[in-house]
Formats: sequence, structure tokens, C-alpha cells
Amino acid sequence: MFRLCICLFCLIAMPLAGPARALEVPQGAPLLTVDGLIAQTNDGDLAVYDRAMLQALDWREIETYTDFTLGVQHLAGPSLASLLKQLGVRRGTLRAVALDDYMIDIPVSDVQAFGIILAIEQDGKPMRVRNKGPIWIVYPAPTPEDVNELHSSRMIWQLQRLTVKP
Repeated sequence: MFRLCICLFCLIAMPLAGPARALEVPQGAPLLTVDGLIAQTNDGDLAVYDRAMLQALDWREIETYTDFTLGVQHLAGPSLASLLKQLGVRRGTLRAVALDDYMIDIPVSDVQAFGIILAIEQDGKPMRVRNKGPIWIVYPAPTPEDVNELHSSRMIWQLQRLTVKP
């Protein structure tokens, strides 16, 4: 009887033990690493994404204006909202870190409110480090009048890592 009780306890407690490894393992070169308060991982406590994994998320193509470029820009990439949904993130702050260790904080509340994308293509071609790639966090601005200083300050390029904080 004691063994039966132990077995039943283990069956009930196992789902509560920690996050499931629901994310596939990247097959290509890693482009983005996410850590912190996330529910899904694929490499220890990390969620590591390659290009194919990012392309499989909710893909968006936008025409936008920015403070950092001339004229309308044709950018494409997954919505940041779809990435956060996959990772089980609903609130908090994202610490975004670039290849040169520059970092900014983005409220998770901005993600849905402004339709932020992780731009990985410009004019139908993969973004490169020399032109703000491989990933550029972009707050869409359909007209030049929609560009604002706050959003521009949060548009980090050469993104390599996101940390989800409370």
C-alpha cells in the first residue's frame, strides 16, 4: 500500500516539477537566446532560437519609418508577441541586449499595444550585422508622424538576448 501511495504521489507531482521542454532544439546557428522568467526552454534554463524557429512564429511584413533610416523601410520578421506567447510570458519587462552589450528595457505591455516585430529581413533579404541585423526590435510607424522618441529609444538592433524580468 505504501508503494502505491508513493507512485500516485509521483504521478501527481511530476507535472508540477518544472517547465516542459516543449521547444524544438535549433538546427541552425543560434540567433536569439531568451532567459529569465520563461515557461518553455530547449537548452537548460534557456530558450535558443535559430532562423527557422523564428520564421515559424507569427510572421509579419511591415512598411515603416524610423529615426534611424531614410524613407519607408520594408521589414519582416516574427511578432514579438508570438515569441512571448510561446514562452509563456504575459507580463514583466524585457531586458534586450545587443551584440555590443548595449541594453535597454522594454515593458511587456508595449508588445501587444504597438505590434512590435523582431525584424530579421529587410527588402526580402536577411539582415546582416552591418545593417542592424541579425535581429532588430522595431516599433512599427506607418507614417513619419507616427515615429516618436520613446519608441525609437527602445528599437535595439543587433539583438542577441532577451531576459524576462518581473
